[in-house]
Amino acid sequence: MPFAAIGFASVVSMMPGVFLFRTASGLVQIAEGSHTTLELLSATIADGTTAASVTLAMSFGLIVPKLVIDRLSERSAPQRHGVER
Repeated sequence: MPFAAIGFASVVSMMPGVFLFRTASGLVQIAEGSHTTLELLSATIADGTTAASVTLAMSFGLIVPKLVIDRLSERSAPQRHGVER
């Protein structure tokens, strides 16, 4: 496998990971309860929402093109008459 493919895969997975670590850090600070502020709460919620959105978008970005390609290849494949699968 080319090095670029391995490097790209590792960098892409870091994108939601950064937001997940920020969310976890915010949750730990909130659980400690010593300096819980509205800014900390809003930043933690925003980071969690961003991580979920990025993960969902990456999932759709991988799944939807595969489904479209499969559907198009089924339509363009020659039809076999009288052959059961």
